[in-house]
Amino acid sequence: MSKSFYLAVDVGGTNIQAALVKSSGRVLGREKTLSPRSGGPEPILQQIEQVIETLLEEHDLLADRERLKAIGIAIPGVVDPTKGHIVVTPNMELSDVAIGPRLESRFGVPVALGNDCNLGTLGEKWLGAARNAESVVGMLVGTGIGGGIVFGSKLWRGARESACEIGHTVIEIDGPECGCGNRGCLEALASRTAIEREIRRQVDTGRETVLTELLGGNLEIIRSSVLRKALIDGDPLVTEVMNRASEVLGNACLTIRHLIDPEVIVLGGGVIDACSRFMMPVIERIVEADQLPGASEGGRVLVATLGDDAVLLGAVAQAKLHLGKNPFKKKHKTHGASDLPTVTPIGEDLFRVKQKQFDQTFYITVNGKAKTFKSPDQTSADQISPETAPLLVHVDHLVKACKGGPELLLIGSESDRPIELDDSAKAFLQRRAIQWETATTTEAIRDFNEGTRRRALLIFKG
Repeated sequence: MSKSFYLAVDVGGTNIQAALVKSSGRVLGREKTLSPRSGGPEPILQQIEQVIETLLEEHDLLADRERLKAIGIAIPGVVDPTKGHIVVTPNMELSDVAIGPRLESRFGVPVALGNDCNLGTLGEKWLGAARNAESVVGMLVGTGIGGGIVFGSKLWRGARESACEIGHTVIEIDGPECGCGNRGCLEALASRTAIEREIRRQVDTGRETVLTELLGGNLEIIRSSVLRKALIDGDPLVTEVMNRASEVLGNACLTIRHLIDPEVIVLGGGVIDACSRFMMPVIERIVEADQLPGASEGGRVLVATLGDDAVLLGAVAQAKLHLGKNPFKKKHKTHGASDLPTVTPIGEDLFRVKQKQFDQTFYITVNGKAKTFKSPDQTSADQISPETAPLLVHVDHLVKACKGGPELLLIGSESDRPIELDDSAKAFLQRRAIQWETATTTEAIRDFNEGTRRRALLIFKG
């Protein structure tokens, strides 16, 4: 049993998500509930307390409270971490609430409070795409656009606790009105809200789009997953609007580079998660064409790897810092290397992971989840002989195996064919700073079982 746990809560306008996390960063349990939309702060606070209590009860920690070291809370608004006080939350009723002292009194452990975008960046710096970078700027592109800055182990919060409001930097003078009241903000040009607005405007002028069919004619809310489907279908309108949003984001990255010059810029959020295969080449092209050189190499733009867990893990990192434990120092940077299940061969073509048995292609994520999936065609069409054709790894193989953001992906096969990654697979891993190694099944499993890095495994069968 682990000696210590942390509890993280991501409070959003739609959902409240909570996770019980080991000191290493491995997520052990989750809870999710809807955020109350009316009634003031009290219903929200009670719901937060309920998800915390549920997780503690599920993992037998209610009566063993000393093993819970701290709680990290992420809030979408301006907060005062020193006092544990929420200053303002524009989209939910939690303004002027001293949440830290309340939860400390209720659960008897220290509580660390932070802005959700700041903590999302902190999470990517701890265990995600920016894990090896010293200076990081995070940009979350969703319904709105937020950001965070981390230097070393320190969040740059600003003199008024409101630094890195990237979404409200003015990109286009006299541009569209933003929700903040200003005009031409990045958020008004490249967020999902801005993308939805532009698509509806174009449809009102007579433009056609597959979205009308996909959404039954109601274009009021266009989810990122639906935008992705339209891009895959080659819809001209969505392609045009998304290309423009990508160009804006690329130029925003240039602005960040020229202003702060971070080692890494990490792009995340729902829009990037869903549409990065289309958007990143546009963004990369603009950044790579920068005419203002630096004195050395650096300034990479990467895709976030932790997904929804970025904020939760950032809340844990903040809680560790609150206790005086620096998660970025080598002695604390265990990354859950010893937490993963062991893969055991139990026959010529059969493997056991915990209580599951696998006789076909399977993968294990960094959080220890072992699953199987049907493998796409593994041969390359331009090969002369099937016996010598390489086993070609596609990006679709990697999306699930790399969930949670491994530092290293081990790929193994029992076939005599060499393992090769196609261009889309290589780009997927490179944009997330994930290293990969290919080997025989036996070698890959051995390296996975004995490894000391934050790693995932993908084994091809047949």
